[in-house]
Amino acid sequence: MNEKGDPVNASYYHIVNPSTNIGVGVEVTHSFSTNVNTITVGTQHALDPLTTIKARVNNIDNASALIQHEWRPKSLFTISREVDTKSIDKSPKVRLALALKP
Repeated sequence: MNEKGDPVNASYYHIVNPSTNIGVGVEVTHSFSTNVNTITVGTQHALDPLTTIKARVNNIDNASALIQHEWRPKSLFTISREVDTKSIDKSPKVRLALALKP
């Protein structure tokens, strides 16, 4: 059952170093229907002006990371990986994405 207003999110993001685009963020989500709180902490870092890495982890044992490269203006190639740390025996999800802008 998914009611309007469920879930409710609050988030905060802070750029630590603007020259390398290092940032940290946190998001807290509360679901009224299940009475579950989820806390996610993440970070990002620009390796160079065209390449960014990001990582996040939450309290329900999900961790993910991605690397994103802008190979043409506004066109991005992304590789991401997500793992459920409770189920190490399961294969992690790996995703590839290509976003093209004319």
